[in-house]
Amino acid sequence: MEVPDLVGMTGQEARSLCRDLGLFLGYYNMDQQLPRSMVIAHQEPSPGTMVEPAAAVRIWTTLDPLP
Repeated sequence: MEVPDLVGMTGQEARSLCRDLGLFLGYYNMDQQLPRSMVIAHQEPSPGTMVEPAAAVRIWTTLDPLP
């Protein structure tokens, strides 16, 4: 299975996509909650990497820029 490109997505979008693909989403912040006001800035493994089903994709988030 190929890892999707999650960078630039909101946490909610990434969680939904990974769930649909059968991947686990691991994220890093202080309270272990993925606020809706965050977007994904970096992920591991990189997009396009081939992984086994149920693999974990780790993400790091950043605050959305103000409109």
